[in-house]
Amino acid sequence: MRIYALLCIIAIAYCTQTTNQASMFDEQLGLLTKSKLGKTMLNMISLQQFTEVDFSPLYAAIDDIVASTQQAKQDEAESLDSFYQQFLSDSEFYQNQVTEYNTEVAQHQSDITTLKKDRNSLQQSLYDKSQQLSDSQRNQAQLQRTVQNNDQATAKKTAEYDSSISIVDQVIAKLQLIKQSSFIEVNKEDLAVSAATFSRRLSEVSHLPHLFEPLSKVLVQMGTQGFADQEQAGNAVKLLNSLREDLVASKLALQTNAQLEKDTNDGLLASLEENINLLNNEIIPQLKGDIETKDGEIATKQGLLKDAQSNLDTAQANLDNVNAGWVARQEQNKQLNDGWDNELMLLSQAESALERGGIRRQ
Repeated sequence: MRIYALLCIIAIAYCTQTTNQASMFDEQLGLLTKSKLGKTMLNMISLQQFTEVDFSPLYAAIDDIVASTQQAKQDEAESLDSFYQQFLSDSEFYQNQVTEYNTEVAQHQSDITTLKKDRNSLQQSLYDKSQQLSDSQRNQAQLQRTVQNNDQATAKKTAEYDSSISIVDQVIAKLQLIKQSSFIEVNKEDLAVSAATFSRRLSEVSHLPHLFEPLSKVLVQMGTQGFADQEQAGNAVKLLNSLREDLVASKLALQTNAQLEKDTNDGLLASLEENINLLNNEIIPQLKGDIETKDGEIATKQGLLKDAQSNLDTAQANLDNVNAGWVARQEQNKQLNDGWDNELMLLSQAESALERGGIRRQ
């Protein structure tokens, strides 16, 4: 409305100037008569020509408009400065929030990476210990079978030695009869049969050839001579006693070595059993518990990360809104000032036009 009024003032001024120079602008005046606004302006100009009109109210109005416009510009400048101060405060606040939440997000991400690395390490340890448990159990089963087989082999070998010693003892007892003075009372046929039987049974201890072979020869010769040679019988007894001593020594060596090996294996079995119990009852359950704890810590950190990321997004959105608000406010300020500057320019032009039309301040 103020722009319209200013245009009217300028039009009046120019029309006044045009009337004073009517000889030069008859055509323009004719054009003005064709519109109501133009006729009104011409009437005002005619009135100014034939009457003394006081234009001081008009200049007062112009001064009021200029003053109010300048006041509006000053108020807008103060409002803009206040808005700017608030913008700086809000911008700093949300920027600090963005920085804080960025740091928090980065810290949570780093913590999660570390926790996952620790969790993977625990998982690898659990796998290794489970593999170690499996190996220990397999070794234990194999060693138990070995101990069982060794015990069976030792028992069998010991029984063989006992049987051999028993056979030797029986042969010695028979041969002792030959050396007795009542030998002639012994049935020679029975001795021959017994000797043949002993020879056959002694073959069962043929694993000692250095004793078995000469002993067999003696028994064969004695059987050929009808067991009448006491010297041969004495030699046979000596050989049999040597054989018996070797059998006893071999049996004792077998039992000693078997016991040593059994003690060693029992020690290994005890160590394996202890390791298996430790893995089953302590280490593996502890690792599983640690993994479960790490999973809980990771889940907690992921929740904190989600919250921090949400806070960061909100702070960033607020910061963006504050920045966008400042840009919009600056644009608004520019538009207002452009309008007011345009009004002031029009007012200045109007006053100049009035002066050129002969209407001056009184």
